[in-house]
Amino acid sequence: MKDSQDLEQRRREFVDAAEKLFKENGIVDTTVNSIVKELDVAKGLFYYYFKSKDDVIDAISEKYNKDFRQAIQRSLDPANDFDDRLNGFIENTIASFRVMWENLSGKNENIDLTILSSRSLDEAKETAAKKLKELLEEGNELHKTSVPNPDYYAKLLISGIADLASHTEADLLEIKKIIDNLIGKAGK
Repeated sequence: MKDSQDLEQRRREFVDAAEKLFKENGIVDTTVNSIVKELDVAKGLFYYYFKSKDDVIDAISEKYNKDFRQAIQRSLDPANDFDDRLNGFIENTIASFRVMWENLSGKNENIDLTILSSRSLDEAKETAAKKLKELLEEGNELHKTSVPNPDYYAKLLISGIADLASHTEADLLEIKKIIDNLIGKAGK
C-alpha cells in the first residue's frame, strides 16, 4: 500500500497538471482526458483522487487560498504592536492579492478562468475581510482607530484592494497610502 505522502504527491501532480492546462486552454476546453494525457496515466486514476473536474478546480482554489492565508497571517504576530500588525497586514494583503491575480491569469487574455477566479477571490476576500475586521475592532478598543462599522469597512477596503491589485500597472505603495488614508479618516 502506498503511504499517504505518495498519495498526496500524486494528487498534487494532478492539480499542477490541471492548473497548467487551464492556463493554456481555459477551464471549459480542458477535459479530464487532457489532464490524464498530460500525466500519461489511466483515466481511472484521476477518479481515484477526484470526483470531477470541478473538484480539481476546488483543489487549485484551495492551493491559492492556502498561500494567501499564510501570507497575511505572517503579519498578525501578536508579539508585534497594533500599528505594525495593521501596516503589515495591509502590505501583505495587497501583495497577496497581486500574486492571486497573477496565478489567475491565463497564457493570453482569451483564456477563461472565471470559475477558478470567482471561487479563489471570494474566499480570499472573505478571509482578509474577517482578519481586517478583527484588527479594526482591536484598533477601536485601543483607541488607535475609530471605525464605526468594522465589518462593513473591512469588506469595502478588501474589495477595493482586490480590485486595484488586479491592475498590474497599479502601484502597490499608492494602494497602501489610499488604504491608510481611509482608515485614518474613518469615524471623523
